[in-house]
Amino acid sequence: MNLSQLRTEKVKLETCIQTLQEKLKALNEKEIEMENSEILKTVHALRLRPSELDALLKRLKQNPFQEIEDVNAWIPESELEEDEN
Repeated sequence: MNLSQLRTEKVKLETCIQTLQEKLKALNEKEIEMENSEILKTVHALRLRPSELDALLKRLKQNPFQEIEDVNAWIPESELEEDEN
C-alpha cells in the first residue's frame, strides 16, 4: 500500500465514521422522543390533574415502596392497543 492509497482509505473511513455518528445521534434523538411519548401516554392514562401528578411523584420520591391505592391502575400501551381492536 502506498501513501496515496493509505490517504484514500483514511478519508473513506473518516467519512464512514462521520455517517455512523450522525446515524447514532439521530437514533438517540428518536429514542428520547419515543420515551417522552410513552411517559406522556402513561401520565394521561392515570387521568390525574397536574397538581395530583405532582403530589403523586413527591409521595413516590419520599417513599417509593408505599402502597398507593388512590391512583388508577396503569395499563401498558400494548394492552390498550389490543383492547381497541
